[in-house]
Amino acid sequence: MSETSAEFSRNLRAAGVVGAGGAGFPSYVKAQGKAEFALVNAAECEPLLKKDQKILEYFPEQVFDGLELLMAAVGASMGIVGIKKKHEKIIPRLKEIAKSRKNISVLEMGDYYPAGDEQCLVYEATGRIVPPGGIPLEVGCVVANVETLYNAALAPRPVTETFITVNGGVKKPATFRVPVGITWREAVELCGGFTVKDPAYIDGGPMMGKVQTDFDLPVVKASAGIIVLPKTHPLIVKKAQSRPVFTRVGRSACDQCSFCTEFCPRYLLGHNVQPHRVMRTMLFAGGPEHKLHSQYGLLCCECSLCSLYSCPEGLHPREACVSAKGDLREQKVGFKNSQLNTGKKPEVHPVRDFRKVPVSKLVRRLGLDEYNKAAPWNDAVYKPGKVKILMSQHIGAPCVPAVKEGQRVEKGAVVGDLPADKLGCPVHASIAGTVRKVNDRYVEIYA
Repeated sequence: MSETSAEFSRNLRAAGVVGAGGAGFPSYVKAQGKAEFALVNAAECEPLLKKDQKILEYFPEQVFDGLELLMAAVGASMGIVGIKKKHEKIIPRLKEIAKSRKNISVLEMGDYYPAGDEQCLVYEATGRIVPPGGIPLEVGCVVANVETLYNAALAPRPVTETFITVNGGVKKPATFRVPVGITWREAVELCGGFTVKDPAYIDGGPMMGKVQTDFDLPVVKASAGIIVLPKTHPLIVKKAQSRPVFTRVGRSACDQCSFCTEFCPRYLLGHNVQPHRVMRTMLFAGGPEHKLHSQYGLLCCECSLCSLYSCPEGLHPREACVSAKGDLREQKVGFKNSQLNTGKKPEVHPVRDFRKVPVSKLVRRLGLDEYNKAAPWNDAVYKPGKVKILMSQHIGAPCVPAVKEGQRVEKGAVVGDLPADKLGCPVHASIAGTVRKVNDRYVEIYA
């Protein structure tokens, strides 16, 4: 690892920079790799979320600064910003900045889902296919989120704020920056409150996000935003169904049409993921047939296109794949040691370009047309009375509290950390105040 890479990696870890808007993978790990291409995932294909667009509209220079730092660290000779061409207001400015930087270009992409899948982005930008069960680094690419690069440009300054979109059933949908640790209820209040009775929300976008009903849960560094909907909305009802329910329904209704497979973005890249065969496991109580068909879900990227768009019966192929992966994980079976790993090089499906799903059609299928608002940028500074800083905001080991009750902390102070040999990042106080509560799960700070 070069000195540049080592220093950048240390800064990212010290700042607590993680993948923003996803699972929260610690960014310092990516900075330690080697790649030819550094890609900015600005596709933001989750319907109704706007935060990446707003960051690029109001803070583009910082994102490009972060990209250049990442390029230098991994030795990339080319940086590519992948953004949907529909963002005509933003793209000219991005191209103007790119011209003033060395070896950076802007890739205009179609408005389809899931253009933001990192393996789809790698193929669109470079023509390279990430091997099944592999990661972009294996084909010379490193992929970073827009907000991640914004935070990387400011490192080692601690990540104490995050950008979020609140859309759907609220009076004034908006995109703004808030201290980490405020509640989603506070975020909704900043948008004027609810417009729907008995609300629930989807944390992270309507396709891959999770249904929640507790608005007092805290915002974390990896939060992208929420979509507020009535609990009776069909999307909330469907996403909340339990495994016994969707298994029983799938067993009785799936006719093996294979539409779930035919539209799967990873299948279209040549990966051997076949959700319809995973659905077939519902007909088996166990044994070798059940195990083999379950393995066809190992490469599922969990984009939910099969469950929420492709299936004409409205079934749950995605959830079947997720459940199958969990079952196989308990048996210590992954793709690398599965029966499906033949070592064959994947080939892109010849009709891939004709099976891309337009986001506009997806929004209609989800029943979200009336909730699809602009969510404009709001630059108001919010000063909460208290925050709850979770000890686990990233993939890897959780942090251990580094403060005690009654202790006074300043904004940016480390309140949770973990050993350097553990995968993870420290978490920081997002406000100045007094620590009122400390446990294994969170640290609560009052201003």
